[in-house]
Amino acid sequence: MSPSERFKPIQKIATHKERKAAAALGESLKQREAAKQRLDELNSYLAEYFERFSRAAQRGLSSSQILEYQVFISKLEGAIAEQEKIVAKSQQQCDTSKAQWRGRYTKSKAMENAVGRLHQAERKDAERREQSETDDRAPRKR
Repeated sequence: MSPSERFKPIQKIATHKERKAAAALGESLKQREAAKQRLDELNSYLAEYFERFSRAAQRGLSSSQILEYQVFISKLEGAIAEQEKIVAKSQQQCDTSKAQWRGRYTKSKAMENAVGRLHQAERKDAERREQSETDDRAPRKR
């Protein structure tokens, strides 16, 4: 078995790990985008609720209605703060996944290049041997 053939299973493993890391990165990017979208929705809802409060306040509100608006706005702001933490955590996960994928990608490409160089060297050696054999068989001119 040639050296390039012996390294092919290792190359396959490196490629497989790189693909798994790429899939994990894709999943973390999807989760981050979903978390950002949820945050945007909450911020939009808060802005909409402030607008409702403003319109209702112009018409006049009782103290209990004002309190209800304040309590709900406070809950929304708390939900936004929690969602911001989730977005930050998902961004960290994306960064970690990206670093892992880059490391796996680098290793995979290095193995691919090494196997390619070994295969090329083996091919050149085979061509030299073949040329040498051809030269040995050819009639020698004097």
